[in-house]
Amino acid sequence: MDLTSLGSLLLFLFLLSVLVFVHELGHYLTARYFKIHVEEFAIGFPPRLVGFVRGKDNRWRWFFGQPAPSAAELGGPRTIYSLNAIPVGGFVRPAGEDDATVPGGLASAPKHARVIVLAGGAAFNLIFAYLIFIMGFRLGWPDRVYIAEVNAGTPAEAVGLQTDDTILRINGEEIHYAQQVVQATFSHLGKPVEVVVERKGQTTAVTITPRTQWPEDQGPMGIRMGQTLVTDYSWPQALRRGATEMLYQLKELVHLPGRLLRQEIPLAAARPCGPVCMNDLTREAVVASQEVNEWFPIIQLVGLISIALGVTNLLPLPALDGGRIVFVLIEAVRGRRLDPAREGMVHAIGLVMLLTLMAVITYQDIVNPIIPR
Repeated sequence: MDLTSLGSLLLFLFLLSVLVFVHELGHYLTARYFKIHVEEFAIGFPPRLVGFVRGKDNRWRWFFGQPAPSAAELGGPRTIYSLNAIPVGGFVRPAGEDDATVPGGLASAPKHARVIVLAGGAAFNLIFAYLIFIMGFRLGWPDRVYIAEVNAGTPAEAVGLQTDDTILRINGEEIHYAQQVVQATFSHLGKPVEVVVERKGQTTAVTITPRTQWPEDQGPMGIRMGQTLVTDYSWPQALRRGATEMLYQLKELVHLPGRLLRQEIPLAAARPCGPVCMNDLTREAVVASQEVNEWFPIIQLVGLISIALGVTNLLPLPALDGGRIVFVLIEAVRGRRLDPAREGMVHAIGLVMLLTLMAVITYQDIVNPIIPR
């Protein structure tokens, strides 16, 4: 393993730990807000390396490896904060997670409080992604699309598009990524679209009709595109672009199934990505960052993984936060709680299925990596 691979692996483990910490912090703070007792807030998975907790005298007590002091020793229920040996993941353990008879526990809390606590982790991941994007736009972001080449005899040449034109809008939509141009083009094959470009400080609008057939080495319009790095965003501009970037990425996730069904993107491009794949992506981001001497490849990856972590956890699948929220909503509709034993069994089966799926994804990432090693 070379130094770049080792460095990217350490960076990946650090970033994953940060994202999991943010997620669990969302659960923890929302639980504290609703006065739901949290028994443990842990980084990593057991065995425990070190922990600390407030004692009877309200001073911090540290313990290493051994079991935590009992509630009787501490003078009542206390939250244990721990660092564990397996440095991937983490957890928040609220009292009475599935037992409504535990006073001050999660299951005995009002339904709206349970939903907010369960959604708190995903919400914090999305907020964190927004903050990451803001920082990215302040430091420099590839936020403008320019025409790198105009092919001869194409619709682009016919309407006067030129090399180095910056594409500002297509049919009124602001353009920040080449993928937006591709989507707008393929959704209007054979139909006229308005393209607004900036050329030497002047704005020009043209109407172009993407062709329905084109040579293999060209596209419907007949242009090759590049990205321009923007480094002069003010704080208000970065706040606005961070928000629009969040909405764009969320919209891409929502529209992904439909685009797969319409075969706008190949199925392989939407293959699930496990920890091994994410480490490969981190390595690619580190290399790209070194090549361009900019932070945006790493910042962009962190933001996207944080969004993916938040959205995935809200999916209505057993064992995930979204699946638990579904049970709370069913309880609200029925007017009474489902049998906790049955609900626990559903989540246990769901967890086994998720772990099996993760094992399959990890196997595929090893034997058939998305990014060649």
